[in-house]
Amino acid sequence: MITFRLMGKKNIEVAYTPEEMDFLVKGIPRPGAENTLDWLPDISWNMVQALSQLEDFKSFAQNMEKDAPTRFKDWYNELTPEDVKLPLEWKKLDSTPFKKLLVLRCLRPDRITVALTRFIRETLPKGDEYIEMDSKSSFLDVLSSVFADS
Repeated sequence: MITFRLMGKKNIEVAYTPEEMDFLVKGIPRPGAENTLDWLPDISWNMVQALSQLEDFKSFAQNMEKDAPTRFKDWYNELTPEDVKLPLEWKKLDSTPFKKLLVLRCLRPDRITVALTRFIRETLPKGDEYIEMDSKSSFLDVLSSVFADS
């Protein structure tokens, strides 16, 4: 939330639209279109349909369903899809990590925490320090520090 707030105040330069942020945070599926991909759960297909409503993702559902379903299935089945380029022109999303988060939100929500952590590391100044700040402290040290702060 801190990272997103800094992005909203333009303290951190990340290209995104308010609709994209809304989609990432809320992720409301759009049911209705039949899922013809036997490997993709219906909830993920409904999320893809919602993603396709965003300007930069108009052709995403069609690319998945008709243009390269096998390549998208291979990407979907990766252990760490956040590390792998998407098929077709969607490989360009590696240069815009925020937009790749939107695809992960749809297709691999199980990997969104890992991807968000990486995004914060790369986006925040001293992102590594922010992510790792209490990781070497014991629970008692953290609790003592929180108590002292309060």
